[in-house]
Amino acid sequence: MLSLYLTFAISITLLISSPGPIISLVISDSKHGWPTGTIWGGAISALLLLAISLVVIHFALVIDENILDWGRVIGGVYLAYLGLSILRSKVHIEKNKSHHKDCFWRTMKAGLSNPKDILFFLAFLPSFIVSGESFIEQSFIFLGIWAVIDMGIMVAYAGLAKKLFSYQKSQPILYYLPGIFMMLVGLISLYLGVVSLIA
Repeated sequence: MLSLYLTFAISITLLISSPGPIISLVISDSKHGWPTGTIWGGAISALLLLAISLVVIHFALVIDENILDWGRVIGGVYLAYLGLSILRSKVHIEKNKSHHKDCFWRTMKAGLSNPKDILFFLAFLPSFIVSGESFIEQSFIFLGIWAVIDMGIMVAYAGLAKKLFSYQKSQPILYYLPGIFMMLVGLISLYLGVVSLIA
């Protein structure tokens, strides 16, 4: 189980590190002071979406445990598609204008307003859930790992904001690396799901 959680931690580190709307807000707000509200808003919105996804998976497993295998197959295809889409696209780093007032609620809205994040979590999580173990315990561990890594990465981005703006060459790497990793996770998930369904 430890190796599984470690793989989960590495996976989400690569995925959270990629520039997106929340990271852009953190970097933008860092120019006006320490973005505490922005960091908390981003972290809490992500945890809420992750928790909703875990509840949906839990109820699906109560109905039929084979749903987890189907989740691995469908989720694997979806993640591989997302990864391929990123690799085929041009580098596009979103830039958000900073409005430091009420930044917590603004970031919460930005995080919760994207329903695709729930689809992503539903596709991503089945690869790491072990059906024979306590689902509740696994869920709390996933939430804890996500919270620590998510907060850590946002704090790191905030602290290095000025330097990151000057690292133009590093942006393509930050942009494409999660795409490669997403494809790998998707293909592994697809393989595990198909093998389990055949067995």
